[in-house]
Amino acid sequence: MFKTLLVDDNLNYRSTFKQALLKRFVELETMEASDDGEALRVVDSYGPYLVIIDIDLKCDLTGLDLTKIIKAEHPETVVVILSQHDIPEYRAVAQDNGADNFFSKSTSLESIFDYVASVIEYTLRDRARA
Repeated sequence: MFKTLLVDDNLNYRSTFKQALLKRFVELETMEASDDGEALRVVDSYGPYLVIIDIDLKCDLTGLDLTKIIKAEHPETVVVILSQHDIPEYRAVAQDNGADNFFSKSTSLESIFDYVASVIEYTLRDRARA
């Protein structure tokens, strides 16, 4: 199974996105977190290969702060930032904080799924070699 974590404080968006992911990728095992503290606990205990984080969390840490912490403690984890705002400055700041990719929430699911498929393929191939 390919371990994934979705971090978004909007339960409806998180649930809808999770269901779409699970429908498209049968090999996914997906956990959810609604805030920074829960996300960090899940990352440490569950060890996801891919974390998808909303940039605009309504808690102590932003998605950018959370990304920086995850990448510092688990550099092999792929972190993707999602945002409602598709502006170059957000993309640049996401990259500066260690995000492996950035998608606007208005991006087609197929585009996001293409990226997820490439991460799954790369990660599983890399782990098989180890």
